[in-house]
Amino acid sequence: MRYINDLPPLKELLLATNSFFRGYIVNHIIAHIPCELFRWVYYRFVVKMKMDRSVFIYMGVYLYPPTFHGISIGKNTAINRNVILDWRDDVYIGNNVNISAEAAIYTGGHRINSTDFAYYSAPVRIEDRVWIGTRAMIMPGVTIGEGAVILPGAVVTQSVPPFSLVGGVPGKVIGTRQKDLTYDLTYRGWFL
Repeated sequence: MRYINDLPPLKELLLATNSFFRGYIVNHIIAHIPCELFRWVYYRFVVKMKMDRSVFIYMGVYLYPPTFHGISIGKNTAINRNVILDWRDDVYIGNNVNISAEAAIYTGGHRINSTDFAYYSAPVRIEDRVWIGTRAMIMPGVTIGEGAVILPGAVVTQSVPPFSLVGGVPGKVIGTRQKDLTYDLTYRGWFL
């Protein structure tokens, strides 16, 4: 396997330039166009997100970094404004998931006790009818079980059982949610 450091300098420069422009376009131009349909088309067909037309992505979503790894989003899911989605590893988001404003989902980071600041990544899985509150953080390798609620500001470092209510730093189960959920997140606007 070849690494970028083994490439000729010109090819390395072209790859870095391409990556920079892809990231700049998706995060600083596309994410701020006030037409939901245009953003959806770009995310679906250029970024190659696997998602149904019922997915609603608000303005200001930040793809970090825009490597466009495995991205799958279920039906009737809403991703609110200024959400950070880190796709250095796979991300699965189920049906009828609400990710509130300024939440962050991370799939990569650095090992805290590593002497050489070693990088690691792990996929994140968010099951159906999960509600992630404003400014909550989901860390690498976490699975959020069906119907769980992550309260605003929580930092989730471990997987969450279905229908749990999680809050705090680090996130802990502090309650449960009813299990007979039947709602569909179908609210959509044209210019959000």
